Amino acid sequence: MNTTSERIEIDEVDFQISCRRFTIRATITRDRQLPVVDEFVLRLLSVLDQMPVAKMRAWFGFTESEMQTVLVDMGRRSLVELTGDDLRLAPAGRELFRSVSRDGVPHIVEVAPLLESVWFDLVSRNMVPRSRARPTDYLVKVAEQPSAREMPEAFAMAAFEENFRDYARRIRRFPDPDAVNLYSISDVEGGVYGYQVLRAKLVLDLDRMKVRPIFSDLTDSPANYQTLTVAANDAWQLVSGPDSTATTAAEFERMTGNARFTPVINEPDNAEAWLEVFQLLATPIPGFKLTAGASYLGFNLEPVLTAISDLKPSDDVCEIIWLRPSGSTWGRTQRVAEALVSIGDALRNAGRTNVGTVLAMPRSTSKATRTNHKRLFARGVLLPQGHLPANLEVLIVAGVVAVVNVHLPVGGHSVPIGSVVSDARRLSRILERLTSGNGDGWEELWRAMPAKPSDEDDSNESYRTLDTI
Repeated sequence: MNTTSERIEIDEVDFQISCRRFTIRATITRDRQLPVVDEFVLRLLSVLDQMPVAKMRAWFGFTESEMQTVLVDMGRRSLVELTGDDLRLAPAGRELFRSVSRDGVPHIVEVAPLLESVWFDLVSRNMVPRSRARPTDYLVKVAEQPSAREMPEAFAMAAFEENFRDYARRIRRFPDPDAVNLYSISDVEGGVYGYQVLRAKLVLDLDRMKVRPIFSDLTDSPANYQTLTVAANDAWQLVSGPDSTATTAAEFERMTGNARFTPVINEPDNAEAWLEVFQLLATPIPGFKLTAGASYLGFNLEPVLTAISDLKPSDDVCEIIWLRPSGSTWGRTQRVAEALVSIGDALRNAGRTNVGTVLAMPRSTSKATRTNHKRLFARGVLLPQGHLPANLEVLIVAGVVAVVNVHLPVGGHSVPIGSVVSDARRLSRILERLTSGNGDGWEELWRAMPAKPSDEDDSNESYRTLDTI
C-alpha cells in the first residue's frame, strides 16, 4: 500500500475511451552519433568541399596507416570518396548534413521514413498509446465529445506536428526522444475506431474524506489532458458503492475474528476512526494480517499466492470463490482478470490443475452490473436475500486462504479494509456460507460450458471484426 500525508491508495479503476486511428506517413531526422574522428573528417569536408589526403593526415597528426584505416572504414560506408589525391564528401555523406545550426556549424543527422498508426481519443482529441483493448462491460466508459468521430485528417496532421515531441517521448517511446525531430508529413489517412484503456489509481483523501482517481500516466502534460481527466472524473461520479447494513461489523468479526475495525465500520464518516485504522495497519498484530485496499491489488494478493504455494498436488476440483459487494464500484479494472490469472498460475504450479471460478453476489446487486464480469468466471451465483451483508467481499481459494473485506462508504464511493484469514475453522465456516447453493433463495446466473475449438474460434472472431487499439 502506497501512502502519503495526503492520499492513500485503495483501488484502481480503468476507463474505456473511444478512439480513432490515423495512418501517418512522415519523415523524421535523428541526431547521429559518430566516432569523433569520423565526425571531424565530415565537418572539414563539409566546410572545405575537398581536401588533399596528405594535408588532412597532417592536420590530425596521423600516420599513413592510421589515416588509411579511417578512410577505408568511411569509404566502406560510402560517406567519402577520393578524386585523385583529394578527399570529398560522397552523396551519402552529404545526406548527413540536412540542417545547419545557428552558428553555421554543420549538423549531422540521419533521415528515416516513418509510417505510424496514431490513435486519437474522442474525448480530448489527444494522441494516446496503442493498446489492444476490447470493449469490456466492467470498465468505466467515458462519453465521447459531440461530433468527435468527424475528426478530419487535417486536424490529425496539425496535432501530430504540434505535439511530435510528446509523441516521441510518451506514445512512440523512442529510446532517444530528444534526438528525434519531425522533418515532414507526406500523408494522413483516417482509419477505424477502437478503444483505449486509461488506468487510474483510486486514493482516499482523508483531509476531504473523498475517494478520487489519480491519473499518474498523464502527469507530464496535465493541461493537455484536462478535458479527458474531467470527463473520466464525471464518469466515475456516476458509479456508486455498496449499501451498508447493521450486521456488517458482526459478520466481519465472525469471519475474521477481528473486532478492531468495528468503530470505523459503524462510523465510516469519522476521519479520526480512519486514522486509527491506518495506525493499526502500520502495527503488526500477532495472528492477524490486516489489509486496506482492493483484494486484487498486488500487496493484498501476495499472502494468498504465498498460501497457495504450500498446497500439495491433487486432482480434486479447486475452486476460487469470489463474493463481490453490491453497488457498481467493485472490480472496474483489469486487475480482477490479472488476479485470477495469477491465482490460477499459482494453483497449477502447486499441482492443482482442476480449477473452477465462481463469482457470488448479494441479491441487491443491480441487474445492470450482475453479468459485467461474466467472461472472467465460469459460474455466477446470486445469494439469497439478506444472506450476507451487501458490503462484504470475500475471496477464498481452495478453502485454505481467504481475504475478507468490508466496503465502507466515503464520499459516495467505498473504501475496502479487511483481513487475511488462514484459520481452518473460520475458513470452513466461510466456505459453508458461500457454497450452500442448493438451499432456498440461491440462483445460478450463468454456467460456462466447456468450449469446443470451433466455438472458441467463433467467439474470438467477433473481436477480430471489431477493430480495437
